[in-house]
Amino acid sequence: MARLSIVGYVYVNSIGSSSVMQVGDNVTTALETNVFAVQREVPIYYGNEGSFKAYPFYRRPIPVPQPPEPFTMCVDNLGSYIRVRGIRILGVNSTSVLQIGSNRIIGGESRVKNIRQFVTNKPGPQEPTTFLKLGSEDVIGGVLPAIKPPLGL
Repeated sequence: MARLSIVGYVYVNSIGSSSVMQVGDNVTTALETNVFAVQREVPIYYGNEGSFKAYPFYRRPIPVPQPPEPFTMCVDNLGSYIRVRGIRILGVNSTSVLQIGSNRIIGGESRVKNIRQFVTNKPGPQEPTTFLKLGSEDVIGGVLPAIKPPLGL
């Protein structure tokens, strides 16, 4: 038995990147996002980069989890409707669904490859360190030095 959804208001600030806001009943929703992002210290692009074919994980099938054993499910919908005063959402993003109503099958897949290429070494101290250098009162990494107690305490 399908139930009626009664919603006073819906406020969604942002929907993006292969995402869906569905109001009403639906049978199947299939979402897919493939992202290839390259960040470089020096912005030089050669024109032949960014091919999904070069990375096998974009083609590899995603395993679908199966229940460990067969089960029987019994659903008892008490009442003929669902009442919600309001829904407020900041963002629906990266292959996701906001569904108001019933749906049989929802499938979502997001594959992201980030590559960062820097010419110089990473910023900050090059030797292994904690927040402060041993034997020094220098500030490293924007951390304030500890407050020293006044003399005589």
